[in-house]
Amino acid sequence: MPQLTRREIGHVVGIGLVVLTISSIPCLLGYRSAAPGTEFGGFVVDLDDSYSYLAAMQQGLGNGWRYQVLFTPEEHPGAYLHTFYLGLGKLSSLLGLSLMQTYQLARLACGLSLLVTTYVFLSHFLQDRSARLVAYLLISFSSGLGWVVLLSGSSTLHGLSPIDFWLMDAYTFFTVLTFPHLAAAVTLLLLFFTLALRHLETFQRRGLLFGSLTLMGLCVIHPFAILLVDGVLVTYWVLLLLNRRRPPSREAVAIAVWALTPLPLVAYYLSAFASDPVLQSWSAQNLLPSPPMSHVLLGYGIMSLLAVGGVHYAVQQRNERRLLLVAWVVSAMILLYLPFRLQRRMIEGLHVPLCILATVGIFEYVLPLAPNADWMRRFARWRGYESTGLRGLLLYSIVIMTYPSNLVLVAGTSLSTLHHYPALYHYRDEVAAVDWLRKNTEPTGTVLSSYEMGRLIPARAGNRVFMGHAHETVDLHDKELLAVGFFQESTSDDFRCNLLTEYGISYVFHGPAERQIGRFDPSRVAYLEPAYSNPSVAIYRVNL
Repeated sequence: MPQLTRREIGHVVGIGLVVLTISSIPCLLGYRSAAPGTEFGGFVVDLDDSYSYLAAMQQGLGNGWRYQVLFTPEEHPGAYLHTFYLGLGKLSSLLGLSLMQTYQLARLACGLSLLVTTYVFLSHFLQDRSARLVAYLLISFSSGLGWVVLLSGSSTLHGLSPIDFWLMDAYTFFTVLTFPHLAAAVTLLLLFFTLALRHLETFQRRGLLFGSLTLMGLCVIHPFAILLVDGVLVTYWVLLLLNRRRPPSREAVAIAVWALTPLPLVAYYLSAFASDPVLQSWSAQNLLPSPPMSHVLLGYGIMSLLAVGGVHYAVQQRNERRLLLVAWVVSAMILLYLPFRLQRRMIEGLHVPLCILATVGIFEYVLPLAPNADWMRRFARWRGYESTGLRGLLLYSIVIMTYPSNLVLVAGTSLSTLHHYPALYHYRDEVAAVDWLRKNTEPTGTVLSSYEMGRLIPARAGNRVFMGHAHETVDLHDKELLAVGFFQESTSDDFRCNLLTEYGISYVFHGPAERQIGRFDPSRVAYLEPAYSNPSVAIYRVNL
């Protein structure tokens, strides 16, 4: 890796802070623009998972490290999952901060760590400082051509929204905007490949050790990422074999060690999901198919085309370092379409090697060849550009053309907060009622409510709920029908009592969202006794 100057490091941190600032705009607007009597929930995308992570932080406030799914009423032992967020919950208690404050600080810290680690990683492949800056700008801000689909007057292509606007794993900026654990996982992924590359070039034992420790940390956050790591390492070994025309035996030993190191943790996770019925249901419902290849290519847009040039140059030059990037892209594209439930997760971190290879394509093919084109020469004469100026114009033009989708993403989520999209806000009376649950009930006291409140209650109060998550609620569709039946005025009391008894429900939450479901008045039945009320919300204790 070339020596980084203090000025270069300053640019890296400065650009990283710009990324963090822009990614924080939607949430800042949400807090500033909350209408009277409402409170911003703190999230602008993927609300189900966002509240799920806060629920894990709630559990972290306790003494243990065993995670239980709070979005379903079924009893289960739980497992050592979501350790990242359990740890954040404990950190929140230690620092005396709210869970949301800790979450957002973690998002910023992990986001900046990701961006700095990204620059260190790319510096192993790009010697020219200008090329490093271009690659860093692409990684920090670029997205795909989804914005072109929007300009066509449609929000979908073949029935599916462009991945620019929903697949946060696919882009560095989107990752920084959303989940701290995802930024931490990609950081560890890049750190591991940096350590692995150094070890495979020097074969110092500490590289093998530190790489193994990094893999263990990655496995704790994202166990499935180990499959991606193994795929990249095996593909890299094959490329080295083809490049050297002899088996890379020492590299094979290192790869075998790294493949075996996380196996005990992976075995534990597989066993936990196989033996716990609730976790088993969660896994079965958590289907994450990859988007069609056409959407992936569109989603990386200009970078996909430029990266082809980078791949060609790396193979042609037989550059073994850059072959690691080629191995990452090839293995990810294969894993994305293997038949298993989490195939979409294999796109994690792919944005980084693609942007580096795209930068190679720019500097090795576009910049040397484009100025020689007739139309470029005419343009340069018309504008009076010298060769240096034309080169700069090309670089800026290419980089800026990759930005629009992320601008649309920030603008769209910001407008959602400014227009008070209902899912992003909660009535203060609802929040006060949830806070009462946190202070006056045990977490094991299961609460029946609407889906919307079932999403908030575990995250803010730590109580188990009847339903509240698309994947973590066992048989969500059936539970939604049961909840609708419960809140209908015409439903018999026998049906309600049976439901409350069967699922061990302790409290019924009755507020604006529940009144939209049905006209049932809980105050009129003897088996529900008032426990809390404010002008908009009442909470009833089940008395059966």
